[in-house]
Amino acid sequence: MIEFQNVVKRFPDGFTAVKGLDLKVRDGEITVFIGPSGCGKTTSMRMVNRLLSISEGKILVEGRDNRDFPAEELRRKIGYAIQQIGLFPHFTVLDNIAVVPRMLGWDETRIRKRVDELLDLVGLDPDINRDKYPRQLSGGQQQRVGVARALGADPPIMLMDEPFGAIDPITREVLQEEFLQIQEEISKTIIFVTHDIDEAIKMGDRIAILKDGALVQYDTPDTILAHPKDRFVRDFVGADRALKRLGLIRVQDLMDEEVIPKVQIRDDVDKARRVIDEHGVKSAFVVDDENILKGWVDVDGIRHSPRSLTEAMMEADFNEIGVRKGNTAREALSAMVARGFRITPVVDRRGKLVGSITLRALQDLVEQDWGEDEPQPEAS
Repeated sequence: MIEFQNVVKRFPDGFTAVKGLDLKVRDGEITVFIGPSGCGKTTSMRMVNRLLSISEGKILVEGRDNRDFPAEELRRKIGYAIQQIGLFPHFTVLDNIAVVPRMLGWDETRIRKRVDELLDLVGLDPDINRDKYPRQLSGGQQQRVGVARALGADPPIMLMDEPFGAIDPITREVLQEEFLQIQEEISKTIIFVTHDIDEAIKMGDRIAILKDGALVQYDTPDTILAHPKDRFVRDFVGADRALKRLGLIRVQDLMDEEVIPKVQIRDDVDKARRVIDEHGVKSAFVVDDENILKGWVDVDGIRHSPRSLTEAMMEADFNEIGVRKGNTAREALSAMVARGFRITPVVDRRGKLVGSITLRALQDLVEQDWGEDEPQPEAS
């Protein structure tokens, strides 16, 4: 969909902001451009829709040199969302989102339908928000309208320049999650610029790390975290890259559905003791007849109440002691640390026990391929 071929951007004062950029942005993926201030990430993105001109090289859009498109035609196929949002203050929400569709000559019935679809998509009630002005919206709501406007004419490509950077951290995290859900539905080809490595790891299918206008590494988030190309990349992603990597893996990819130390609440203490011994663990999960997690029983509980399982067990809500299949490995580790478990139950939304995840599995994940490709010092 988008291909950079030896792209150079040189400004009139002689400063070269982008130096020979070569990469392909895959269809339907989010590619994140990131790097220190002045690395050329925003400049590279703005050359795609020709807000900035190319000094050397080519940018192909749908296999065609982007300079061969009339500027208006090119920009109509590319949605653009920026940190400052850029809503027209004297336009209603409807009119802001309708800017490009009206330029394309859509009739008002079609525009109204599209606006309502997009407002619903970004989590804003059309009947409540359609006729409001930007000043009547919170910062997070304005950002949602900005994303909706970028999607107005259903462009195949989107450019997003720190789109969530000007809002508070809690709202930002909500918008990130919601946008990823939207992307699952719309599958746009997206270039996303950010200065935040955690946002890059969360949002990107692939990450392009730039330094002084040059591309240093272009890989999946997992590859960048596990195998940084050099010391600059390793330092840039941070000393906690092992923990960051845990945030990419879901519990469902690590859980064991077969080996689950469990007893039913109607079992006796001897059965609980045997299960604990057979699995070589210190505790077993307790479930009811429908396999709903009710708590756990450990060797100390059995020692103090050797005659009754219900007295020996620690009763707890499944939400307090279990994790979901969709949780990240990092969230599972946090749960283990908080609860002192080396093995944690995995439950569905009703509390049904569907598997278990061990601390050993998380350790193996972190250690997998770790240290084999430690980056060497850069040549002086």
